[in-house]
Amino acid sequence: NPQRPPSVFVHDEHNEAAGIDDCNRCHHVYEDGELLQDESSEDQSCADCHSQKGNEGQPSLIRAFHDNCKGCHQEQQKGPILCGECHVK
Repeated sequence: NPQRPPSVFVHDEHNEAAGIDDCNRCHHVYEDGELLQDESSEDQSCADCHSQKGNEGQPSLIRAFHDNCKGCHQEQQKGPILCGECHVK
């Protein structure tokens, strides 16, 4: 089973190019399974909430990245969506 290298994400450069000003667009907060619209987790790492294996009702760290990042790229019809476009050797 081949492993791809981690994706390289340049936070400020990405957000400037994507026109993202609201941190909670990616740094979301859920409570009892519901998204809290005006809350942000920008002071935390993704891994603070998302474990490697995930928990019931909460995706694993890898699934969270794929759902959030790739999902946004698909929704906006911009940005990479194929494995090798983010995970570059």
